[in-house]
Amino acid sequence: MSRVRETHQSEPQGGALKPESEISRRELLRQLSPLGKVELDSSRCTGCGLCAEECPTEALLISAGEETDAFQIIFKHGNCVACGLCVEICPEKCLCVKRILELDKVGSQSVLFKDTIVRCSGCGKPLGPKSMIDKMQARVMAAGKRFPFQFELCPDCKVRAQFGQLRM
Repeated sequence: MSRVRETHQSEPQGGALKPESEISRRELLRQLSPLGKVELDSSRCTGCGLCAEECPTEALLISAGEETDAFQIIFKHGNCVACGLCVEICPEKCLCVKRILELDKVGSQSVLFKDTIVRCSGCGKPLGPKSMIDKMQARVMAAGKRFPFQFELCPDCKVRAQFGQLRM
């Protein structure tokens, strides 16, 4: 075994280092791939969109329909360079990036997250994905807060409602 082979090692999933001679060609190509694939745990995702905002290559995009109230986070397979910025910024820790080369998926896109947009009950402005609003409300209630939070109102309508309550 040459000296170069002895020092060239890779880290498998278990965390222990393996000599290159123990890595299959498929695994080596996967590790050297210039592209990545984002996977999302939709049970933990709130749809905040920070991952798409932080993505430098626009591999993650937000799609929101004004008329249908549809909200989606879309992954573009050919754009991801597996930089991991989306994983770092995600407050719910529901993203995973893998280095992988899937030539059949380059140029295609897939929906990672799908939800509906909640609108302000006062004026109709979009507030955010339903799962995000629900999760914020659950966290406030779990913390024992008894403030008159109005999760169905936009900031402007909340101010109007608060001043309306003060005049009583």
